[in-house]
Amino acid sequence: MTTTALTTGSSDVDAAPVSRWSAGKTGSDLIADFIAAHCSPDVFVVNGGACAFMIDALGRHPETGFVAMQHEQAAAMAADAIWRTSGRVGVTMATSGPGATNLITGIASSWFDSIPSLHITGQVNDREAKSTIGADVRQSGFQETDIAAMVTTITKHAEKVSSVTELASALARGLRIALSGRMGPVLIDVPMNVQQDTVDEDAYRLAFAAPAIPAPEFEPGDSAGSRLSAFLAGAQRPLAVFGGGLGLAGTARRVQDWCDANGIPYVTSWAGMAFIDRSRPGWLGSQGVYGARHANWAVQAADRIVAFGSRLDNRQRSGRTSAYAPFAPKLVFDIDPEELKKFSGGSYEGVLFDLAEIGDVLESAAIDFDIAAWSDLRAQAMRQETTGWENAVQPGELNPYAIVPALQREFLPGTIVAADTGATVCWWFQSYLADDSHIFTAGGNSPMGYSLPAAIGTQLARPDAPVVAVIGDGGLQMNIQELQTAVAYRTPITIVVFNNAGYGIIKQFQDSNTSGRYYASGDGYTVPDLGAVANAYGVAYHRVESLADVGPHLFERSLKLVEIVVPPNALITPKVDGDHFLHDQFPYEARGANALLPYAYPAKPSLLP
Repeated sequence: MTTTALTTGSSDVDAAPVSRWSAGKTGSDLIADFIAAHCSPDVFVVNGGACAFMIDALGRHPETGFVAMQHEQAAAMAADAIWRTSGRVGVTMATSGPGATNLITGIASSWFDSIPSLHITGQVNDREAKSTIGADVRQSGFQETDIAAMVTTITKHAEKVSSVTELASALARGLRIALSGRMGPVLIDVPMNVQQDTVDEDAYRLAFAAPAIPAPEFEPGDSAGSRLSAFLAGAQRPLAVFGGGLGLAGTARRVQDWCDANGIPYVTSWAGMAFIDRSRPGWLGSQGVYGARHANWAVQAADRIVAFGSRLDNRQRSGRTSAYAPFAPKLVFDIDPEELKKFSGGSYEGVLFDLAEIGDVLESAAIDFDIAAWSDLRAQAMRQETTGWENAVQPGELNPYAIVPALQREFLPGTIVAADTGATVCWWFQSYLADDSHIFTAGGNSPMGYSLPAAIGTQLARPDAPVVAVIGDGGLQMNIQELQTAVAYRTPITIVVFNNAGYGIIKQFQDSNTSGRYYASGDGYTVPDLGAVANAYGVAYHRVESLADVGPHLFERSLKLVEIVVPPNALITPKVDGDHFLHDQFPYEARGANALLPYAYPAKPSLLP
């Protein structure tokens, strides 16, 4: 994956785009030139009156284009996938009012997962409407909405511009903000008159300048290395945690090599899992509420934990975060000073650091311990553990934990998998095989319907790669209209739909908390005939009811929908329920390894000292 960097150097100006300036260019032309220079050239759009001039400029530009999506939330999700799979900044365009507000769910997905993206919205004409945005009047112009204010809490930067000079400055500043420090989305709101105003050469040059953006003062590498050495001194059971931030920094394999060389085992979040070599024995699995048994056991048994680029959210640490490795000190490396504030005090110590430079830390860290006994203890524990996957369904039913690896074995080399949410994403990440495929999901926001537009965006950005979307029946219905986008742009993706006729992850929650009353998850919720849906859109359809139905034909390079018929009550296992410790997962009959834990855990997390 290569990253498109902003212009740097003594001139602080990208001369090539500037040389393309000519009299008569408008704000819309400037936007198209900027996107061609710095972003993924195909912009995900839904047209409307307030953005039509900008989309027209994209269509006329020799180096940009547009992808006409059916819904703006899908456009933002497709743009989100661009950086994850190509290292280029994905862009959307939407009209004012409902078009802009529809972007919000996808923008939030990029915000929580630190994905840079650029969202350009049209706004009503300042000159004609005399916009009252920010005043007490609710609305002056038609569809006038203060989208910049609305997205303030889910973007790194959002602003409405009032002139072409402000537009030029906002483009340069906004993209640099998106790509600096902890990355994230940016939104620029452009009134229609600014889109049509002509741009003089001085304003044009502003867009291709490289403005300075304040950055946190990171700890020097040698100092951070000394802290890591001191932290691990005397450790007998060290463990590393790899988060998505390490992958985004591009150094996950570097840290993995260091851990392997020093005999330090490691676990991952689902986001971190996508960036490592999963075939190495040092990886114990992904931790968390839906994590692997052995990974969770190792977390609870460790006497030191070093986390690299992981926010350690409550899906990783469980709802009772104090019960996460309560007897082990933890050292957390992160680029975001605000993120580290939640780790201050107690058993946590934070290091403000850019993980792109983690090699300097590892080279200066002095590691000198013998953890052979730790390896032996883990081996003993693993021999006494079971996955619990056989408990997911009744005997004779199609087990999702069997179908996932069966499907994966038929992947073409280098497949990219966009995963959705709910039970489907759990089944996939829990039983995903180690191979050369790449899997990702919008883990922080986790919106239903993400994977279909994400797969479309991925396929358009990476036409060389086989692309698969894995989604549940509920998720598919959230963005089912994007089947038409896939048809229109002839994206040869395989859409794998796990149809359990309901919201499986919610049903399991209702089993534990509402006495199995499946209101609005099974009771009242319905699924259409997916074969008929596929036929209506002109999409090839395959139905899988048993392992015998799986074959390479499902992943040939053509657009198709593959329905996997899963029992309605198929469970997610293993799973941390209620107030249980991370190592004590359902189904509870597989508890043998817990007797080997080196600490005396109380019966319940609430009884911790």
